[in-house]
Amino acid sequence: MPAPSRSRTIGLACAVMAPLLALTACGGAGATSPGSAGASQTASSAGTDSRPSAAVVTDYLSYVGGKEGAADAGLAPVTVGWVNVEGGPAGNPEATQGAQAAVKYVNEKLGGIGGHPLRLNVCTVASAEEEGQKCGQQLLGDKNVSAIAVGNLFLGDASFNSVVAGTKPVLVGVATGPTMSTAKNTFSTFGDLPHIFGTWGTYARDVLKAKSAAVIHTNTPGDKIASGAAVKGLEAAGLTVKSVGFEAQAVDLIGPVTAAGAMTADVVVPISLGSGCVGIAKALKQLNVSKPVVSTPLCLSPDVAQGLGGDLPAWTYGIAQTLPMDASAADSKAFLTASAPAGLDYATQSKVFAPLGWSTILTYAKVLNAVGADKITPAAVTEELKKFSGPVVMGAAEVQCGKYQDAPAVCNDQSRFYQYEGKGGFKPLTDWIRPAR
Repeated sequence: MPAPSRSRTIGLACAVMAPLLALTACGGAGATSPGSAGASQTASSAGTDSRPSAAVVTDYLSYVGGKEGAADAGLAPVTVGWVNVEGGPAGNPEATQGAQAAVKYVNEKLGGIGGHPLRLNVCTVASAEEEGQKCGQQLLGDKNVSAIAVGNLFLGDASFNSVVAGTKPVLVGVATGPTMSTAKNTFSTFGDLPHIFGTWGTYARDVLKAKSAAVIHTNTPGDKIASGAAVKGLEAAGLTVKSVGFEAQAVDLIGPVTAAGAMTADVVVPISLGSGCVGIAKALKQLNVSKPVVSTPLCLSPDVAQGLGGDLPAWTYGIAQTLPMDASAADSKAFLTASAPAGLDYATQSKVFAPLGWSTILTYAKVLNAVGADKITPAAVTEELKKFSGPVVMGAAEVQCGKYQDAPAVCNDQSRFYQYEGKGGFKPLTDWIRPAR
């Protein structure tokens, strides 16, 4: 589909920002965390997106090589396996919602896969590592599944990979599980946590000129993995780092924030979601912390704005894709325009794993169409993925799988940083940047 016209773009921006603006009307002074203005002033001149136009995907029909219109319901479906952590005390159901919306869009607008309907065989991990084994067995046992897609598999990845073991190819947006980056015949189009968080080190060192960092994280499996990656990335850039965790049910976070050295560190890095982001923001405000705060995109959610009285924290946010709410990005506008009628509301669109799920399925649609609906086998899909060099929907320009010998599944290592300016407004601060060297 073509990029929206100027008038349509303005209307779209107003529509998607309306829920956040409505929350802002309720208040929001308490949501603003000091310390981000300096980052904005320092990096604003570098905020241009240098990707060539060919790498900015806005025409999904051309991208997947499909045929305009609906798939033929009378043809046998092409089935892709799907695995995600959800249904338990932690998890990201929005990843599955994004994938399902993409399947709906492919089937209704892009002609399916060579005319065949695309469908998902969904398996979820709720709360235990061994559940990954169940998913591996389920998808290996389905002879109609020649390819597997993954959402946010930060738990159960080891047992899942031990079962699949490269027998069927696996495509994932961000490899969050610690074994995903080395798994056989696995391809991570946006990279893994160590390489993504390596860019936090680059930003802190080169843009903020920081020498020390305070990392504050929730003591959940996913956030502990992410915080460990963040610490390594910051230390690789030469920063001194102190990392402190807190329990998910904690409300008053002045203790952990103080223990991490937030009042004296040059940069503060929160790694949490929902109420954890709210607690960190409140603690920083109470302690009058005036240092830059560089967060993950998981704090960009409506429940965080609600918890802070109406608006998101005015922090800097790093993300390994174009920010869905970035009104200046043509590919973000394309995602918002196409995914809304396919079933994603604004609250879901703004959560990072929804657009990742959307992107992963569209990448598979491109790959499967290239193979041919009547020639799809695990081996054929694997070979096509090995040749895949992008572009990736809402992703960085360069896709190079196997670049890192110690992480052969990693196909990318770039992120961008954005400043939240309040009332739904975001400003790109950097171009795509790589881990510190």
